[in-house]
Amino acid sequence: MRSKSKRIAWLCLLLTLLSVYAFAVHHHSGSDDPATCTVCVAAHSASPVASSALPQSVLVPIQVVQAAEPVDDAQQRLIAFALTVRPPPEV
Repeated sequence: MRSKSKRIAWLCLLLTLLSVYAFAVHHHSGSDDPATCTVCVAAHSASPVASSALPQSVLVPIQVVQAAEPVDDAQQRLIAFALTVRPPPEV
């Protein structure tokens, strides 16, 4: 089963590379041929149009936050320590 999947994967990779090569090297002898060539028509019609209309936004302050009084460095460490350590499980 695995060798069959590998063969299918290699076949898909080979087909992809062959189609890339065909797109890169194809050319037309006349100037009217690209208008009827399905490869050229598909390549030029699939290009997306970029739109860059940005909405206008206005920043409105909602709430003013007062700065709290500074906390002692030792107190802050104790609070963080108490939140991260759990007691041992009871047996």
